Amino acid sequence: MVKYLLASHGLYAEGTASFLKIMAGTNANLYTLAAFLDDTSIEELVRKKLEVINEYDQLIVFCDLYGGSVAQEVYRQTQGTKRNIQIIAGYNVALVLDIILKDRVLDPTEIRQIIAESRNAIVYLNDYQQTAETNDLF
Repeated sequence: MVKYLLASHGLYAEGTASFLKIMAGTNANLYTLAAFLDDTSIEELVRKKLEVINEYDQLIVFCDLYGGSVAQEVYRQTQGTKRNIQIIAGYNVALVLDIILKDRVLDPTEIRQIIAESRNAIVYLNDYQQTAETNDLF
C-alpha cells in the first residue's frame, strides 16, 4: 500500500488535498501537514505525522518548497530509515495528481520521469494567441 503526505507552509497542503478530492475522489491514504499555523514546532509536527502514517509499502512525501524548512525537516527525520520513503520538493498539482492516480509503488526512475513531465505542465498562456476561428487554447 502506498501512502501520501502533502507537507507545506500554511494551508497549501490542505488546498491541494481539496483539489485532489474533486479531481480523483477521496483517498484514505492521503495525509496533510500544515506548518506554522500555531506555535507547534516543525520538528514536532513532522514527528507526530510520521508516527500516524505507518504500515505502508511506500510513503511519498510532497513538500511545497525545495530548501524550505518543511522539506528540510521531513528529509532530516526520514534519512537513515530503511523504509521506502520518497520525498519530492517543489510540487505542483499535476505532479501530485499523476502520482496518486498511479496508486502503486514507484521506483526512483519513474518518479523522476513524472517530475520531468509535470514541469511541462507549467505553461505561460500569454504566449499563445487566440485566433478568430477558435477560443480553444488546449
